[in-house]
Amino acid sequence: MKKALLLLLAVMLVGCSGEGTEKKKEEDVKKEDVVKKEPAEEKKVVPVKYEEVDSESKAAVEKFVKKYNVKVDVLKQDAEEPLIIDKISEPITSELNKEENNTFSQILLETDFKQYKGHYKVEAKYNNDKKIIGYGFSMEGVPENEVNEDVDEWGEGLASAVSMAAILGVNVDKLLDELEKAGDENKGTHTYTDSNTNHNVTFLIADMDLGKFGINFNLTK
Repeated sequence: MKKALLLLLAVMLVGCSGEGTEKKKEEDVKKEDVVKKEPAEEKKVVPVKYEEVDSESKAAVEKFVKKYNVKVDVLKQDAEEPLIIDKISEPITSELNKEENNTFSQILLETDFKQYKGHYKVEAKYNNDKKIIGYGFSMEGVPENEVNEDVDEWGEGLASAVSMAAILGVNVDKLLDELEKAGDENKGTHTYTDSNTNHNVTFLIADMDLGKFGINFNLTK
């Protein structure tokens, strides 16, 4: 894993310890890449409306979004290196989609990078009772060998991920240590527990060389 990536995350995490990030996405899907299914094979999955979410979970997610948007303002107002990224739309109206493991995911933000090729996504995750169980971040940008030493091409997405960590109170030093460990292990995923916040943090780095990176922040209880 690039030392530049760790350095960038370190700088961002220190800055975000006080406040942080985001934007919008469109996918180009080539017709020849689409797998056609017979109507009989298609399964209709009805999304769950946000209104059906557990009230405490709804309050937690709305608090998360407000803090995230404050961080976006802070990044934009940085005197040395302002970073402009979109806020999560409020009020939250996005529906929950059923996942294969009997959980739900809700896209809070899905956006393209403003300056470079790529996009990223911020999601809230719920159990089968529509109670919040964590948050997820995923990014797809230019391949790692095309990223400059300052990792500018991935900057917006990484800023979003760092902002999420800061909002959730994840220990900064521990996050960096575990990210470095994940790179040294050369595995597709790496999970550790942040005891300060009761989160299991999972790095998804199997395809980082292709420009794909993700982090899941799952509540342990």
